[in-house]
Amino acid sequence: MSSRLVALRWYERASTVAYRHYQTAQRYSRLNFIFGLPTVIFATVVGTSVFATLQAKPEFWWQVSVGVMSIAAAILSALQSFLGFNDKAEKHRTAGSRYNMVGRELELWLAQPQEDLGALESIRQRVDALAQESPHIPAGTYSNLPDAEKSLLWKQ
Repeated sequence: MSSRLVALRWYERASTVAYRHYQTAQRYSRLNFIFGLPTVIFATVVGTSVFATLQAKPEFWWQVSVGVMSIAAAILSALQSFLGFNDKAEKHRTAGSRYNMVGRELELWLAQPQEDLGALESIRQRVDALAQESPHIPAGTYSNLPDAEKSLLWKQ
Protein backbone atom coordinates (compact mmCIF):
# COMPACT_ATOMS: atom_id res chain seq x y z
CA MET A 1 0.00 0.00 0.00
CA SER A 2 1.38 3.41 -0.90
CA SER A 3 2.18 5.96 1.76
CA ARG A 4 -0.31 8.42 0.19
CA LEU A 5 -3.10 5.87 0.51
CA VAL A 6 -2.12 5.24 4.13
CA ALA A 7 -2.12 8.99 4.84
CA LEU A 8 -5.52 9.33 3.15
CA ARG A 9 -6.97 6.59 5.35
CA TRP A 10 -5.50 8.19 8.45
CA TYR A 11 -7.03 11.48 7.38
CA GLU A 12 -10.46 9.85 6.99
CA ARG A 13 -10.15 8.23 10.42
CA ALA A 14 -8.95 11.45 12.06
CA SER A 15 -11.87 13.36 10.53
CA THR A 16 -14.37 10.73 11.63
CA VAL A 17 -13.00 10.51 15.16
CA ALA A 18 -12.87 14.31 15.50
CA TYR A 19 -16.52 14.48 14.41
CA ARG A 20 -17.48 11.79 16.93
CA HIS A 21 -15.67 13.60 19.74
CA TYR A 22 -17.43 16.87 18.91
CA GLN A 23 -20.81 15.07 18.80
CA THR A 24 -20.08 13.48 22.17
CA ALA A 25 -19.02 16.85 23.61
CA GLN A 26 -22.34 18.35 22.48
CA ARG A 27 -24.21 15.44 24.03
CA TYR A 28 -22.49 15.90 27.40
CA SER A 29 -22.98 19.68 27.26
CA ARG A 30 -26.71 19.14 26.73
CA LEU A 31 -26.84 16.70 29.65
CA ASN A 32 -24.98 19.20 31.83
CA PHE A 33 -27.54 21.85 30.88
CA ILE A 34 -30.49 19.46 31.46
CA PHE A 35 -29.26 18.72 34.99
CA GLY A 36 -27.94 22.20 35.72
CA LEU A 37 -30.89 24.41 34.77
CA PRO A 38 -33.46 22.78 37.08
CA THR A 39 -30.88 22.75 39.86
CA VAL A 40 -30.39 26.51 39.56
CA ILE A 41 -34.13 27.17 39.33
CA PHE A 42 -34.99 24.98 42.32
CA ALA A 43 -32.17 26.40 44.44
CA THR A 44 -33.24 29.95 43.57
CA VAL A 45 -36.88 29.28 44.45
CA VAL A 46 -35.91 27.61 47.72
CA GLY A 47 -33.52 30.40 48.69
CA THR A 48 -36.02 33.10 47.85
CA SER A 49 -38.79 31.28 49.70
CA VAL A 50 -36.75 31.05 52.87
CA PHE A 51 -36.29 34.83 52.96
CA ALA A 52 -39.90 35.50 51.95
CA THR A 53 -41.28 33.34 54.77
CA LEU A 54 -39.17 34.71 57.62
CA GLN A 55 -41.97 37.06 58.70
CA ALA A 56 -45.00 34.86 58.10
CA LYS A 57 -45.86 31.20 58.35
CA PRO A 58 -46.59 29.93 54.83
CA GLU A 59 -49.30 27.46 53.97
CA PHE A 60 -48.57 23.76 54.32
CA TRP A 61 -48.60 23.06 50.55
CA TRP A 62 -45.99 25.78 50.06
CA GLN A 63 -43.77 24.28 52.75
CA VAL A 64 -44.03 20.85 51.13
CA SER A 65 -43.35 22.27 47.65
CA VAL A 66 -40.25 24.12 48.85
CA GLY A 67 -39.06 21.01 50.67
CA VAL A 68 -39.48 18.86 47.56
CA MET A 69 -37.66 21.47 45.42
CA SER A 70 -34.86 21.60 47.97
CA ILE A 71 -34.43 17.83 47.87
CA ALA A 72 -34.65 17.80 44.04
CA ALA A 73 -32.02 20.55 43.81
CA ALA A 74 -29.70 18.61 46.11
CA ILE A 75 -30.16 15.36 44.16
CA LEU A 76 -29.68 17.03 40.76
CA SER A 77 -26.62 18.89 42.01
CA ALA A 78 -25.10 15.69 43.39
CA LEU A 79 -25.80 13.82 40.15
CA GLN A 80 -24.36 16.64 38.09
CA SER A 81 -21.17 16.60 40.16
CA PHE A 82 -20.92 12.81 40.25
CA LEU A 83 -21.54 12.27 36.53
CA GLY A 84 -19.18 15.12 35.54
CA PHE A 85 -20.86 15.97 32.25
CA ASN A 86 -19.06 19.30 31.95
CA ASP A 87 -15.61 17.72 32.40
CA LYS A 88 -16.44 14.95 29.94
CA ALA A 89 -17.66 17.48 27.38
CA GLU A 90 -14.42 19.46 27.68
CA LYS A 91 -12.26 16.33 27.31
CA HIS A 92 -14.13 15.36 24.14
CA ARG A 93 -13.89 18.91 22.73
CA THR A 94 -10.13 18.84 23.35
CA ALA A 95 -9.77 15.41 21.72
CA GLY A 96 -11.80 16.54 18.70
CA SER A 97 -9.61 19.60 18.34
CA ARG A 98 -6.45 17.52 18.50
CA TYR A 99 -7.72 15.07 15.89
CA ASN A 100 -8.58 18.05 13.66
CA MET A 101 -5.00 19.33 14.07
CA VAL A 102 -3.72 15.94 12.90
CA GLY A 103 -6.18 16.03 10.02
CA ARG A 104 -4.86 19.42 8.90
CA GLU A 105 -1.30 18.11 9.07
CA LEU A 106 -2.30 15.15 6.92
CA GLU A 107 -4.00 17.49 4.44
CA LEU A 108 -0.79 19.46 4.19
CA TRP A 109 1.28 16.28 3.85
CA LEU A 110 -1.00 14.99 1.08
CA ALA A 111 -0.74 18.31 -0.76
CA GLN A 112 3.08 18.12 -0.92
CA PRO A 113 4.53 16.90 -4.24
CA GLN A 114 7.10 14.60 -2.62
CA GLU A 115 6.48 12.18 0.21
CA ASP A 116 8.26 12.96 3.48
CA LEU A 117 8.12 9.63 5.30
CA GLY A 118 9.74 11.12 8.41
CA ALA A 119 6.90 13.61 8.74
CA LEU A 120 4.35 10.83 8.17
CA GLU A 121 5.97 8.76 10.93
CA SER A 122 5.77 11.76 13.26
CA ILE A 123 2.07 12.13 12.46
CA ARG A 124 1.55 8.41 13.13
CA GLN A 125 3.13 8.75 16.54
CA ARG A 126 0.82 11.67 17.35
CA VAL A 127 -2.23 9.69 16.21
CA ASP A 128 -1.18 6.75 18.38
CA ALA A 129 -0.68 9.01 21.40
CA LEU A 130 -4.06 10.67 20.79
CA ALA A 131 -5.80 7.31 20.60
CA GLN A 132 -4.36 6.35 23.99
CA GLU A 133 -5.14 9.59 25.81
CA SER A 134 -8.54 10.41 24.31
CA PRO A 135 -11.74 9.53 26.19
CA HIS A 136 -13.96 6.69 25.02
CA ILE A 137 -16.67 7.63 22.51
CA PRO A 138 -20.10 6.22 23.47
CA ALA A 139 -21.72 3.83 20.99
CA GLY A 140 -24.72 6.15 20.49
CA THR A 141 -22.50 8.63 18.66
CA TYR A 142 -21.69 6.16 15.89
CA SER A 143 -25.19 6.24 14.40
CA ASN A 144 -24.96 10.00 13.72
CA LEU A 145 -21.98 9.93 11.36
CA PRO A 146 -22.10 11.81 8.07
CA ASP A 147 -21.51 10.01 4.80
CA ALA A 148 -17.72 9.87 4.42
CA GLU A 149 -17.90 10.25 0.63
CA LYS A 150 -19.69 13.58 0.96
CA SER A 151 -17.98 15.01 4.02
CA LEU A 152 -14.26 14.43 3.50
CA LEU A 153 -12.06 16.69 1.42
CA TRP A 154 -9.65 14.11 0.05
CA LYS A 155 -10.98 11.47 -2.30
CA GLN A 156 -9.13 8.86 -4.24
